[in-house]
Amino acid sequence: MSDTDNPAPAENRPTSSQNWPGQDRTDQLVERVQQAITDNAPLNIVGGKSKSFLGRSQTAPSLSTLEHTGVVSYEPTELVVTVRAGTTMLELTQLLAQHGQMLPFEPPVLNGGTIGGVLACGLSGPARPFAGSARDFVLGMRVINGQGKALRFGGEVMKNVAGYDAARLQVGAFGTLGVLLETSMKVLPLPEAQLTLQHELQSANTTDGIVKLMRQPLPISAAAVIGTSQFIRLSGSASAVSAAARTCGGEEVENADAFWQSIREYEHPFFSSEKALWRISVAEYVAPIELDGDWLIDWAGGQRFIKTDLEAETIYAAAAAVKGHASCYSALQMADSVALFQPMDGVMRSLQKRVRDSFDPQRLFNPGRFHPELDA
Repeated sequence: MSDTDNPAPAENRPTSSQNWPGQDRTDQLVERVQQAITDNAPLNIVGGKSKSFLGRSQTAPSLSTLEHTGVVSYEPTELVVTVRAGTTMLELTQLLAQHGQMLPFEPPVLNGGTIGGVLACGLSGPARPFAGSARDFVLGMRVINGQGKALRFGGEVMKNVAGYDAARLQVGAFGTLGVLLETSMKVLPLPEAQLTLQHELQSANTTDGIVKLMRQPLPISAAAVIGTSQFIRLSGSASAVSAAARTCGGEEVENADAFWQSIREYEHPFFSSEKALWRISVAEYVAPIELDGDWLIDWAGGQRFIKTDLEAETIYAAAAAVKGHASCYSALQMADSVALFQPMDGVMRSLQKRVRDSFDPQRLFNPGRFHPELDA
C-alpha cells in the first residue's frame, strides 16, 4: 500500500506492448477530495450515470471519474488487464475481445457504463455462479480514501493478494469506501463454443432441473428460469459442448447471445414494467419464494428478480426467512422513506460501520446512497 507521494518506481510498473489512449486525472481527483475534507462537504461519486436505478439518488456535488480513462497495462499472454475507473465497459470488452479474451464474471455494459461503476456496484452477469463474481477477479486497486490519499491495494498477480483484502472490499460498496482510480483484473479466453438449450418445466419458477444438471460434470456457464421455461448455456470446447448437449436434451435457442445479453443488461421484456423491481439473493437450491409477483430467476437460482407491488418490509422479511437478502432495482420510483437495501443490524451492522470508519470517517463519499444506517 502506498500513497501518491511514494508511487511505485517506473521500472517496477508493468508495461504494455502498445500505447493505450486515456487520461490520468489522479492528481485532480485527489485535490478535489482533499478540498471536500477541508470543507467537510460530501461528494457524489459518478461515472457514466448508468446505474442510477440502484441506491438513493444524491444531492451532493458530483465528483466524476469519466475523464480518468484508459488502459494502464495489458499483456494478453499474462491474462491481466489494469484499467482506469472511467473507462467504459464497451471500450474494455471490445479491447479484450480483439485478443480473444473476456472478463469472466460477464458484467453488464449498460449505456455509457464504466468499469468503475460495475465494480462499485458489484455487478456480475449470468456466468456468476459458474465463473465467479466481480470480486473474485480483482487483483488490485488504487483508491482515494476519506483522508485524501491515493492508496494502492493488492497487485497484478494473485500472490500479492493476501491478508486484509482492501481491494475486494471496494467491490459492491457503492463508492462509500473511496473513489476508485484503477483496478487490475484477471481475464480469461473466450470459449471456443457456446450453446443454449431450453426446457419446458411442469411448474413455474423452480430450480430443481438446474440443480440436477449442476450435479453432473457439464460445462454449464449460465442457467435461468422465466416462468415455466428453463434456459441452460453450455460453454467450452466444441466437442465438450456437443457431448453435454446430448446429455441435457432440450431445444436449441436461436440468437442465444442476444437472449443472455438481454438478461445481463436488464433489457429483457421482463424488466419493462410499472411495478417495482426487486432482486433477492439466495442459495441456488432454495425453493420458490412465496411472494406474489412475476419472477425471473438467474444465476442458477442464486439471483431472483420479482416485479411486485408488495411493501419493502414484506420482501425483506421473505428474503431473511430463506437466509437471503433483497435490494430494490427501482430506486428512481421509490419514496424516500423506503429502504432500498436489506437493512443491517447486529454484528453485521457493527462490522460494516467499522469498515466505513476506517476508509471514510467523515462520511464524505456517497452518503445515503448505500445502507444509510451506516452513515452516522
